[in-house]
Amino acid sequence: MGSKIFFISVYLNEWFNTTKYILTQPRNFFKEMPVSGSLKGPVIFMAFTTFIASLLSIPIIMLTFADYLSGIDLSRIILLAAGLFVIFLFFMAISVPLNALTYHILLRICGANGDFNATLRVFCYYMSASLVILPAIGILMLIFYVAENKGLSGGLFDMISVILLVIGVIIIAYYAFYILFVGFSEAHRMSMKRVILATVGIPLAINVILAAIPAALMLGS
Repeated sequence: MGSKIFFISVYLNEWFNTTKYILTQPRNFFKEMPVSGSLKGPVIFMAFTTFIASLLSIPIIMLTFADYLSGIDLSRIILLAAGLFVIFLFFMAISVPLNALTYHILLRICGANGDFNATLRVFCYYMSASLVILPAIGILMLIFYVAENKGLSGGLFDMISVILLVIGVIIIAYYAFYILFVGFSEAHRMSMKRVILATVGIPLAINVILAAIPAALMLGS
């Protein structure tokens, strides 16, 4: 029993240091990251990070629907939270390989040199960005929720709240994508311009084309 506890504490310390390294020095981390070999380490890191991120998502969801939960029994709220945790955990675990496959195809189109193993590794470690995004969004929502309950709601307050929320989300999302772009750039030995073209430019162009087709058909009829 003591050895298991020791092993868990050692891994927690290793996981924390890895997460901090990714978030604070992403370019150095991905430059040192091996792009081949066993996926055991990255997958375990992704699984544990997904577990933590799923736990962090529950308070955010509860804050979002706080007004609707006031009249519900505590036991039902606990069951609801457990159900949301399982759903969120399943969704994040499934989305990682699917997103990695999608991005890998786009990266290959733009000249990526690495294989799918490298792309999946980057995405596994990229999950650490969720540990910044989720708490930050939760803190913003908590501030707005408390302020509204204190009677600070109103035209000016609502406008300022929306502006701050948008700015906060943009900054957080920008840094999260920066980590992903740097990871792809280092893992596939390609420029940031090509990475951005693959991950942003091509999907944007496809969406514009898909949106233009119905509009063209309507105008033609």
